[in-house]
Amino acid sequence: MAKYKDSVNLKRIGKRIKSRRVKLNLEIEDVAEMTGFAYNTIWNVENGLETNLSYFIQICFALNIHPKVILDIEFDIKPRFPLSASRKEKSRLTPRISKYIESDYFATPRSTNDVVSKMREEFKMKLESKTISAILLRFVKDNILQHVKEGNRNFYSSK
Repeated sequence: MAKYKDSVNLKRIGKRIKSRRVKLNLEIEDVAEMTGFAYNTIWNVENGLETNLSYFIQICFALNIHPKVILDIEFDIKPRFPLSASRKEKSRLTPRISKYIESDYFATPRSTNDVVSKMREEFKMKLESKTISAILLRFVKDNILQHVKEGNRNFYSSK
């Protein structure tokens, strides 16, 4: 995956930091001394170049301003990409399985296919057993369910 950089908003934030520094009659060297960061680090932040969040926070503290004040600008709030329909459905699976656990559905050992069939029937969803299996195994890892293998079938039950 290519590295992403939000140049427009980084420059807007950098201008606000520089404006604050100038208002306080401070030089970049002053902020560098107060933070322990290099001159170039401060300059990079002020000019909208990529930075570490920790640097941003400490520069704000050196300028005696809360980071949220610097970030109080209008943003076009939306994700870079919309969430796909299949990902939305997958996001709903874990809470739905949690409800099955709370309702004692797993008081009787259940196979992955049992859970898939129940969810297909109840929610009219297209599901792959590998997706459900991965979620069930997370519940095992978190000590919420226990896992027993019988032959080549996996069964999950409440603890």
